Amino acid sequence: MNIGIPEKQTRVAFYLRVSTEDQVEKHGLDVQMEALESLVHTRGKLEDGRPAMVKAGEQYVYVDDGVSGTIPPDERPAYARMMEDLANAPEGKKPFDMVAVFKIDRFARRLKLLLDITTHLGKEGIEFVSATEGVDTSTPFGRAMLGILGVISELELENIKHRTASGRESAVKKGVVMGANAKFGYIKDENKYLQPFEVEAKVVKEIFDLFVFKKQNPQQIANYLTESEIPSPNASAIIHRKHSGTKSNKTNEDHFWRPGTIKSILSDEIYIGIYYVLKSKDGKQLPRDKWTISDRRHTPIITKQVFSMAQREMEKYTRKISLNKKQKVEHIYLLSGLLRCHQCGSLPSKNDDLTSWIGDKKRINKDQLSYYYKCGRKNRKKYSQICTTLPIPAEEIERYVADFVIDLIQNPSTVYRYHQELASTRKDQKLQQKRREKIMDLLNKVPARRVRVRKQHEDGHITDDQLAERMKELDQDEKRYQQTLDEIDYRLSQIGVSEGYFKSFELFSLKYEGLIEELRKDREELYMLIHQLIGQVVVYSRPVTKKDAIAGRKTQEIQYIPNKLDIHLNLPQHLLQELYTQKFGVRKSNL
Repeated sequence: MNIGIPEKQTRVAFYLRVSTEDQVEKHGLDVQMEALESLVHTRGKLEDGRPAMVKAGEQYVYVDDGVSGTIPPDERPAYARMMEDLANAPEGKKPFDMVAVFKIDRFARRLKLLLDITTHLGKEGIEFVSATEGVDTSTPFGRAMLGILGVISELELENIKHRTASGRESAVKKGVVMGANAKFGYIKDENKYLQPFEVEAKVVKEIFDLFVFKKQNPQQIANYLTESEIPSPNASAIIHRKHSGTKSNKTNEDHFWRPGTIKSILSDEIYIGIYYVLKSKDGKQLPRDKWTISDRRHTPIITKQVFSMAQREMEKYTRKISLNKKQKVEHIYLLSGLLRCHQCGSLPSKNDDLTSWIGDKKRINKDQLSYYYKCGRKNRKKYSQICTTLPIPAEEIERYVADFVIDLIQNPSTVYRYHQELASTRKDQKLQQKRREKIMDLLNKVPARRVRVRKQHEDGHITDDQLAERMKELDQDEKRYQQTLDEIDYRLSQIGVSEGYFKSFELFSLKYEGLIEELRKDREELYMLIHQLIGQVVVYSRPVTKKDAIAGRKTQEIQYIPNKLDIHLNLPQHLLQELYTQKFGVRKSNL
């Protein structure tokens, strides 16, 4: 030491960091600040009596409040400001000589990152000290300890991540909902399991009812919910406090619904009791067939049958949208997309569906067009084996089907039978739902029973043979419970479908009461009604005989003439048996 030159005090900057969890645990700001203040006061005095270590000043207390240790230091506001203060200081005039932290993991939990930080500080002539571990980079021993503690800190982080990942995977498999809030229609109970949330579940049921039974498209449903001022899923979650916070990043009004939201709800299997978990790995989305279904069953809002019908309707809706984009329809073919050719059922096909009939036209004279339907398999350029069934004049078959549908909605006995059947099943519905809850509870307890049996085996209370026997019994119980649930679900589906169709059928009857003649003139309205009530019309044919007068050029192929229609209604068939299968005679002179 040079005589006459006073010893230099070590000016210390404080760096404090607390994550959200630290704020309510032992590493809060007050605890860290007290430890750092004590560190400064316990470092003794210089020969002249001054403290050997002093606090650099309040402006050099850097606090990252509510910041996770997994966030890189450069992305932390207070740490970045500390580095900026060092970088902006004039040469030889650093604002502090040392940085003190409560624990080294306040800086970093990764060894490489920690060493990078201390190396950078060292190049700036700044030492590093930890109040808790006693690490001081101003001494050789302190620098060695820093490396050792960094390794331990990194190992602890890896263990925490492993335990967290394992715990999360185990929890989600058991049905625990890990997201911020449950899907629209559900709410999380105290165990974070899904439970129907009646105020939202009612809306979900209405969406499926409007789409499946009343044949409204997603845009129409969205408009209806918006006009009815039904809170959107995001708004409802906030209104009913399904998650913490009162603000959202939404840009639309609380009651605004998008058609995309409707489509998402209609396609989500969560509403039939299927909860997919572990849909991603290492931050990447897995293919759907790799998703895991939760071991826990939750109460469905929609029956499986209604959900399946919704998926079929969505396919039809998507095809219709695609078709409308491709072509502009000048003439409305009332049965477009409904007619199927039974005669082509024996011909090779890529799928099991019957070939569709399509609308076509030909010019009779300068001012008149003739419209008709023909099997789509008449194109020799597309098929090696074509259909030889003769076309059907559009006017006659359309009039027949239109009369059929109009007679249907005017039939009071059908509506009466609907009502009678529904009245007798509503009581059964309540009983089945209660029974379902009991069986589902038994089914959800099976995994815990398996764990207990394995624990008994590990503790030596049961033998290997007893373990195998009890696990076999649990497998049988699980299978039996699932079969019972499937039976109950099928019964509830039948009730739900009948009730839904009753509502839509009743709506049609009221809508068109006294307007039948106007309906016959409005082809767009008639088209909508026919497609709402009819799923498909199968055209059956018979071979042409010598008695049949067939116009046009004769061919050597065996020709067929349409002689019967099988009308498949979008209604429970057993309730409408007398209207189900009908004969259709085609006048020979028209072919």
